[in-house]
Amino acid sequence: MGRFDGILDVSRVRDALPRANSPRAVATGYLAPLLFFYVFWKYCNKFLGESTSYLEAMSRDISPGGVQLNASYIPIETLTLTVGGVILICFLLIQNEFRQLGSTELLGGMAIGLAIGLFLLLDSYSVLAIIKAVASGLVLGLGLGLLAGFLLRGYYTSAFGMIVLTISYLWLPVADLTASSQIPFFFVGGAVLSGFLLLQNNLHEVLSIRPSSIGHIVRDRDWKIGLSLVSLLVFVYLTFSISLIPAISKDIPGFLSLVLLLTVFGWSLVIFREGAKPAIQAHRTAALTYMLLLPMIFYFLLRVMYLQHNPDLSTQDRWMIKFDFMVNGNTFRINSWPFEVEPTLDARWLFLKAAIINSIRVTLLSIVFCTILGIIVGVTRLSTNKLASSMATVYVEVFRNLPLAVLLFLIATQMGHTLPLFTDEENILGGAVYYSNQGIWFVTLASYRMLLVGLVLLALLRTFFRYSARVEPRRPTTPDNLIVGIIRRPFHSFGWRLEPMLAELFIIASALVFLYYLVPFTSTAGGAQGAVGGTLLLLYALIVNTNVDDDGMNELEIDDSDEALRKRFTIWVVSFAIVAGLALSGGTSGWNLSMPEYTKANLAIPGSWDITPGTGFEITPMFLALILGLTLFTASTVAEIVRGSIQSLPKGQVEAAVSLGLNPYQRLRLVILPQALRSMVPLMNNQFMNVWKNSSLAIVVAYSDIFYVIQVMMNNVGKLIPLFILLLITYQAGSLMISAVMNWYNARVTSVKI
Repeated sequence: MGRFDGILDVSRVRDALPRANSPRAVATGYLAPLLFFYVFWKYCNKFLGESTSYLEAMSRDISPGGVQLNASYIPIETLTLTVGGVILICFLLIQNEFRQLGSTELLGGMAIGLAIGLFLLLDSYSVLAIIKAVASGLVLGLGLGLLAGFLLRGYYTSAFGMIVLTISYLWLPVADLTASSQIPFFFVGGAVLSGFLLLQNNLHEVLSIRPSSIGHIVRDRDWKIGLSLVSLLVFVYLTFSISLIPAISKDIPGFLSLVLLLTVFGWSLVIFREGAKPAIQAHRTAALTYMLLLPMIFYFLLRVMYLQHNPDLSTQDRWMIKFDFMVNGNTFRINSWPFEVEPTLDARWLFLKAAIINSIRVTLLSIVFCTILGIIVGVTRLSTNKLASSMATVYVEVFRNLPLAVLLFLIATQMGHTLPLFTDEENILGGAVYYSNQGIWFVTLASYRMLLVGLVLLALLRTFFRYSARVEPRRPTTPDNLIVGIIRRPFHSFGWRLEPMLAELFIIASALVFLYYLVPFTSTAGGAQGAVGGTLLLLYALIVNTNVDDDGMNELEIDDSDEALRKRFTIWVVSFAIVAGLALSGGTSGWNLSMPEYTKANLAIPGSWDITPGTGFEITPMFLALILGLTLFTASTVAEIVRGSIQSLPKGQVEAAVSLGLNPYQRLRLVILPQALRSMVPLMNNQFMNVWKNSSLAIVVAYSDIFYVIQVMMNNVGKLIPLFILLLITYQAGSLMISAVMNWYNARVTSVKI
């Protein structure tokens, strides 16, 4: 026998078959697989049949006199880029040869592509044309960089996939293939062939075959290379001559389903035998999963494309992904802050922006409150005081098992009953707080500028203390590459004492720039570009400070003697007093306060009172109900995370803390919680993302969040798919941002990296 690695022979198939020595063995070894393959056969026939029908409808060109009569027609170039692009992305991801690429090829290719895109601008100076040219140039350059990297480093399988897509894009428009059989077979059959070649994983050997080596392959009976080569040749032959074989051309889905079934069956036996190395086994498993999901992937992709080009114009209009309707005026009112949007005057984009800000502020506040409450309840559950631990347990069991929608409804209902009615407004603290079922107004700062000045002074004081306590690193590090060093640690040339201080001052300055541009973005209709720039600058400053810490250039030696502690405590108390004085002083009346100004037009008419706009700070009952619901619900799960993480610590850690003479609070703060964070943070990440997603239940309390605004837009406009995509992207972006922050924090607190 010649070489054999993955191609089945009779003896190996016989050895791999299960033993039928009992009815249960027959059922699990034969009947269950037969049922699976029958269901898989029906599944392939159904989805591939629909896919070929869509391809046939969308590729049929009926244009007598240059007028296209087929409403479903999509140019073959667009079909190739879309369908072929999805196949190529799956192919490259499964082949997984990106990690070995260098940055030189990618950066060089993107630079070339950007130059090409700018050159193609010619005399067009519109903003939209520039954006399209730059984007297309970067995509083209990225493709060129990937192709060059694959070829230069010998990854011919990935390069082959990219070259095939390029050739198909150039060749199909002039090939004049028939829409009834050749085009459906080319796309669907090409996807099946790509999965088969991924399973074989010997394309680099096939591409190196010369005519003189074919005889050597036959003599050595290297069936694996032979199968790959024959599959390529058969695919090319059938693409051109499929109409000559009626058995295949009349039932393309059935033929390709049979190929899929045989491939999945054969390679399932090979993979379940587990005779290959782990890396090869993982690659084959990924390729087999792709083969199993291929019919469904193809169906949903082509289904969406067909609905966007449906002969029914009303269906086509609903599915067309265009956002031109978002520039029109909105027709309903929402409760927004910090800037108001006006119905019929402001565009729907502004209403969506206001809804996103509403959801963000609810999420951030709920995350802070549920973390504090969850830690308190979780620690209390471990208390030796039976009353305290029992009350904490009751809280967890009640709110964890209560559906959030029901909890929000109960809170909103009770607030409506307990708060005084609009006609019976009340105030406390001499008019500093007014409250009713219409809202709560309380005193606030008239200007936050002095408060910001005070916070900056506190940040500078912290930087000074850290500068005084900084010691020379045991092993100072200097970046090897000058350009990379300037980007990672731009202040490294100032030495170990000044570099960390400058990095911290850079964060303070970046935070001020961020706030300077964030205020116009959150309080006006514009300011998006400045907010994005300020955010990127702040992120870069945080990355610089993180790099300084990771390189060991920020070592501190804190003096914890009683005298030093008293001195630092005194300085901080005085500093906080000064900041409080700065924040509360400086107004026209000597105080920087904005009291709610109560007005009533007619004392004899109940309910005619109001608060003058711009005075005080208002919290709506809907906002308060949503905050309470999210906090109480999520804190119950956070408490269990805290309790479980603390109990997972070795008992010796607590005993060691006791032997050091630490009191219970010191044991919790200095020993238990820092170690428990390693297991707490990943689980807390999930809960924080759940807070962001659970905020979509704000509709229960009539709070204008993202889901509420988009749902009303769907009912008013009817553009379901574009609005659903906006909803999906918004929640996905928020979840990814929360996950990125928590993963960064997890890396900071985790001492052992896996």
